[in-house]
Amino acid sequence: MPGPTRRLRSPGARRPALFWAAVLLAFAVGVALGGGVLARFTTDGDLKELRSQVDQLERDNGALTDRARAADGYADAAAPSTLGRSLAGIPVLVVTAPSADRGDVAQISRRITQAGGTVAGTLTLKDALYAEDKAERLRGVVDNAVPTGVTLDTGLVDPRARAGDLLGAVLLSQGAVKPPSNGRTDALAALKQAGFVDFSGPTVPGARTAVIVTGGTVPGERAGEGQGIGRLAAGLSRHGDGAVLTGRTGSSQGAGPIVVVRQDKGLAEKLATVDDTDTVVGQVSTALALGQATRGDVRAYGTGVR
Repeated sequence: MPGPTRRLRSPGARRPALFWAAVLLAFAVGVALGGGVLARFTTDGDLKELRSQVDQLERDNGALTDRARAADGYADAAAPSTLGRSLAGIPVLVVTAPSADRGDVAQISRRITQAGGTVAGTLTLKDALYAEDKAERLRGVVDNAVPTGVTLDTGLVDPRARAGDLLGAVLLSQGAVKPPSNGRTDALAALKQAGFVDFSGPTVPGARTAVIVTGGTVPGERAGEGQGIGRLAAGLSRHGDGAVLTGRTGSSQGAGPIVVVRQDKGLAEKLATVDDTDTVVGQVSTALALGQATRGDVRAYGTGVR
């Protein structure tokens, strides 16, 4: 005699029970959070404390903004007497990095003129100059473009530093002695044709001093650019009567180009630096630092100076 028939329950038959179990569990968790962890962040006392902190931060930020405006206003008013004629009769080469702000370049050029100097020429550095996959090509172009009678520093291994050394050799001179024009046009043309630099006209006029203008914070993935600009500026500073590497806020931190210079005592003694050219104070300081560098007084200015 066959036994009682057993009824098999399909998985679908259990779904309503599981659903309501999940709902009840979610409800229980919600109650626990509402009465425990979340409640700590929604009490009147915590909201008042949070509002108080926000208000204090806004007041502090406003005070800092007012101080910065006051400092810029004072720097602008004091610039004529501060700069005097410190660059009188001195031609200046302005070198702009890919990240340089055009407004910064214009204001720095204005301060150079205000100090009695003249912007002899402008040279633009291109992104290819810092591309790792073009480093060996840059080295080859630089070595082949060295004019007769010019010797690069054999201690400069980095191709960007060698490029700076070459640019300084053909563009900068000391005192009244003009840099040799022989080979200058060809050297600059070779670098321009290879896509490493750019300039208007057939060549760039010679000068006695140089300002290298860069940007601000350099992201970690572009650390090579920051290091390359610093090394190029260091190579350039071996020539002429003085040079300044100037950048925006953040250029003296992390992978910024000014870090390369300030961390090397030997370079810091030869190349002046300014790390806040996004302010009037920094723009005036750039012209001031250049004038001081022409007298052998090399200094560092900016918010990142320790």
